[in-house]
Amino acid sequence: MSRDSSALCELRIPTFRRPKLLRRALLSVVEQTYRHWRCVVLDDCPDGSARSIVQAIQDHRIDHLQNPQRLGAVGNIDKSFFRGPMLGGDYAFVLEDDNYLLPDHIERSIGILSENNARVAFCNQYCEIVDVPGEPGRIGKEKTLNWMYDEGIYSPDELLPALLFSHGFSNGAAFWRTDCLSDFQIGGATRREGIQESLRLLRLREPVYVSLQPTSVWRSRDPPKSCASRKPILARFWRFASNGIQRVMAETEGIHCRSAALRRLGKERVLNYIARNTSPDFFYRVAGIERTMLLCGFNTKLTSRSPADRFIWLLLGRIARYLIPTRLRL
Repeated sequence: MSRDSSALCELRIPTFRRPKLLRRALLSVVEQTYRHWRCVVLDDCPDGSARSIVQAIQDHRIDHLQNPQRLGAVGNIDKSFFRGPMLGGDYAFVLEDDNYLLPDHIERSIGILSENNARVAFCNQYCEIVDVPGEPGRIGKEKTLNWMYDEGIYSPDELLPALLFSHGFSNGAAFWRTDCLSDFQIGGATRREGIQESLRLLRLREPVYVSLQPTSVWRSRDPPKSCASRKPILARFWRFASNGIQRVMAETEGIHCRSAALRRLGKERVLNYIARNTSPDFFYRVAGIERTMLLCGFNTKLTSRSPADRFIWLLLGRIARYLIPTRLRL
């Protein structure tokens, strides 16, 4: 695969107190077949706990940068998506500390952009199966992009229908030239991880090449620890109520985000997208897409859903869009 071996690739690793997984991520960077890279570890831990991991690797191309104040996971990841060069690189990507790279990730990604005259690429990832929280897992058969896109180059609007059944954007999939037009930083537009990824898709301003050959491994969120048993009843009730409120607010922001995508696309383009997609995996998502469109105010019939059910989803969507407050800024 052709590439410019003199181009500098920089990668940003946002991290917070995951030493074993961070070490794995850094070692996967050191083992890259493409050697001209620099890496910065953006440490969100107040005591700079990642510094010792970086020092132990003993590679001068890896820098440690401790945030002056805690940004939280969403803020630290967003900081990593600075559009221009942070280290003087021609190319850039974000590697979250619990993910890792296959040896040819940088070499293949640069080659993809060079050969297709593109400035942004989405690179497929294997999904990791998590057996023990905080510990490395094992690679599964599933991949992150296969059921969303086919291989090829897409305009920004051609990617938007994926927002009807997914975030459409994976932090670990994006690889870009630092002179690209798209700005993936979303600032304070939202504090929710999934919505943050959807907003990045809405911020695309140029064609994207989607590569379906996995060159990295994505790890889902570790299973939460049990919170039952010895906590007082009021504490358990408050946790339950708080989680419920957070979920409602997240769903509301998701509806607003998808509504923006649908307004930009138009109903007919979405219907054409559905008609063209013949993937068996996609077939099972049609009911969910119809529900999403109903929630966004588009009374579209894609299944045998009853009129009463359709009315309920239209009503719930209207309540979410107009009555439930949201801090989301599109």
